[in-house]
Amino acid sequence: MVYVTLHAAWMVLAVVVGTVAGYMGLLRATQRPGGRSALPGRFRMKPHVNFGTVFYVMLCAGLVFGVVLNEFILEDRSVMPPAIATAHIWLACLIAIFYGAGWLVGRRLVRDPAGPNRLLPRLHMVLNFTGCTLLGVQVALALYYVWIWPKM
Repeated sequence: MVYVTLHAAWMVLAVVVGTVAGYMGLLRATQRPGGRSALPGRFRMKPHVNFGTVFYVMLCAGLVFGVVLNEFILEDRSVMPPAIATAHIWLACLIAIFYGAGWLVGRRLVRDPAGPNRLLPRLHMVLNFTGCTLLGVQVALALYYVWIWPKM
């Protein structure tokens, strides 16, 4: 259970880093002409990119550790029911795909800013928000099946 808790703690830390990047993106999305947002804070591109990149690397490292944990480290695989564990792994891969696509679009936007065409910034936001929503489902699934369900 120590490794499972380590995996969970790592993923929670990744979510915190991702939340910082997401809030910065929200600042950018709500900017009015003149650069001010209704939200507190100011958008800065470099920290947004750095936090987003660190988040994605942490997320992928957590995914790899979770698969290694499930396949090679855990002797007792009753941490989750087998079907839920499989769904957890596949959902993690889907989340990584959405965030990876969002990261790639974001990298393109850094190299070639959108200007008046808002398609790529919106695509970046939709991909990341979809990943964020799926990540919320993933956290709820893990929380229930690892820490609540066994106690019942």
